[in-house]
Amino acid sequence: MGAPDFPADQMKHAAPGEGPRVLIVASPREIAPLTAVIEDGGLSGVMALPLDSDEPLGGAQLGRARLLVLEVDPGSSASMQRLTRVAEERPGLIVIAAVRDATVSLIRTIVREGVADVVSLPFDPQEVLQATLDAMARRDGDTRPPTTLAPLLSVVRSVGGCGATTVATHLAGALAASDTSGKGALVADLDVQFGTVTDYLGLAPNGRLNDLLEAHGRLDEELLKSVVIGAGEQLSVVAAPDTIMPLEQIDTDQLLKVIQLFRQQYGMVVLDLPADWTSWTLSAAAESDAILMVVELSLPSLRQAKRRLDLFRSVGIEDSAVHIVANRVERRLFSTIDLSDVARTLSHPVLASLALEEPLVSAAQNQGQLVNAVRPKSRFATDITKLAALLRSGPLNRGG
Repeated sequence: MGAPDFPADQMKHAAPGEGPRVLIVASPREIAPLTAVIEDGGLSGVMALPLDSDEPLGGAQLGRARLLVLEVDPGSSASMQRLTRVAEERPGLIVIAAVRDATVSLIRTIVREGVADVVSLPFDPQEVLQATLDAMARRDGDTRPPTTLAPLLSVVRSVGGCGATTVATHLAGALAASDTSGKGALVADLDVQFGTVTDYLGLAPNGRLNDLLEAHGRLDEELLKSVVIGAGEQLSVVAAPDTIMPLEQIDTDQLLKVIQLFRQQYGMVVLDLPADWTSWTLSAAAESDAILMVVELSLPSLRQAKRRLDLFRSVGIEDSAVHIVANRVERRLFSTIDLSDVARTLSHPVLASLALEEPLVSAAQNQGQLVNAVRPKSRFATDITKLAALLRSGPLNRGG
């Protein structure tokens, strides 16, 4: 197989004294195939630097490179720290990580460090070329300064009717009330068939999720502003479609672009995911900083929760990203199933429990209000506030 055709007009040769525009840094064994391609192509704007994955990479070595392809060994703290340092010290540098056997969760972790893309090891010259051109094209097409993405929380249900939407809306409200970014929080109803977020909050939206999914090239912050509806206390809402959408109609790439826009415009984003699992719901979950699974103290709920945990593991979502919350827990001395039973059955710790407080919760929702607006000192409202604080200081805390 011959060397791929590197379009010189897109890669742009470096000016004299400027150094390489594209720098590829990897261990000698990994970089050898690319070195041959670069030499055959005679591209002065691309340079390969043999350097082990845990060796320091200094500013002098980076020079004035515009794009860096950097080998990353997730098993080496020195290698991961090198990636972090490069991202911090050279925020304008486009970084593509080269990783062997990357899982979904690993890719998610690396992307949070600010990398533009991930390519596989051993290097495929054509893949490296395409990733490089795509990353440069995206940067050239977006002259705005880099935007920090807000923490993303996905709320999922063990079974239908377990109260996941109730938890999602109340958590979003609590996170919005404690937001210090000035951007507030957004809850997006991704249940495209049976979403009820706006019903629970008593809202009549002008736009809906499908308006964003169908926008494609018109997707921007102005369109988002026309779709979201305010729910008070720095809380905004994106409503589910008003007609049932077939699950297979959702384009995963477009949905991820929509979610990225959410995260650029708000200080915290909560997704209320549907009960059915598809490629796009799994992709949304995999993008999340934390996944909150709502369970009830019942055998059917726990059986389904265990199946969902197995599903997450099968697609590379780590157990540490999933947090169990037991809903509608009665405060009584004797019960058939308690929190220790939940943890033991799921082989997974329980992050928190939420008190059963009926008819207060359903009455508040029938009025289109959150419980804390009706009775802020109720057990349920107190539990929600505590859970929001746990999440904000733990899995949603970027600085912790």
